[in-house]
Amino acid sequence: MTTKQLHRIPSESMLGGVAAGLAEYFGIDKVWVRLFFVLTLIIPNPIPIVLIYIVLWIVMPKGQRYYEARPDQHPYHS
Repeated sequence: MTTKQLHRIPSESMLGGVAAGLAEYFGIDKVWVRLFFVLTLIIPNPIPIVLIYIVLWIVMPKGQRYYEARPDQHPYHS
């Protein structure tokens, strides 16, 4: 049984892999998470999203996808 763990995915990152990690954890496309971060930067709001992103970048452990950790389980592995 595999448990869900929140981690960054640097191999799929544009900056630090935070959006890719959050998307994988919540089971959504990383484009939506990235769009959320960009929109919160553009739209004036009281939430300091840059600070939140930096804290997540520091706090979230660096991880990798399951099939990268276990090559025998890669979906395209023959």
